Amino acid sequence: MSSNIQIEKVCQWCGKNFIARTTQTAYCSKRCAEHAYKDRKRKEKMERCKEEVRRVQTGLKEIDEKAFLTPRQAAQYLGLCYKTFYIYINNGVIKAWKLNRKTLVKRSDIDTLFAAKERVTVAREVTPISEFYTTQEVLDKYQVSNGWFWKVCKEKNIPKTVYRG
Repeated sequence: MSSNIQIEKVCQWCGKNFIARTTQTAYCSKRCAEHAYKDRKRKEKMERCKEEVRRVQTGLKEIDEKAFLTPRQAAQYLGLCYKTFYIYINNGVIKAWKLNRKTLVKRSDIDTLFAAKERVTVAREVTPISEFYTTQEVLDKYQVSNGWFWKVCKEKNIPKTVYRG
């Protein structure tokens, strides 16, 4: 609420002196108020992220103490999505037991799974593309229309970077 009083204040964002017309005014301009609002929201988001990290870390400490884990806990322990973990269970990669309606995984089984198997990486050979056609060469060679060419490329989901030319 505006009044005829004039209060000299210091802007909480930029630190400049200004004359406020209300006792609630904290910023010298709309710009300073917007900057302060954005900064406040940014700090709130950072606090939420820190709280989430703390929550996950305490959850991992609880997981370290348990002998049997639910698939969600085991997925968190491995750093996987729980859906991916269920795929591993269905494919037989990880053993799981069902007790009534609850699925449990032995933590020692997960640890031995990684201790027993050596990590095998297969290096793929990258073969550079040495022969390619421009769009015009394809149209001339196969005697097709421009519209047909683009339609086929769209149907086959060929990225535009491959057939631009």
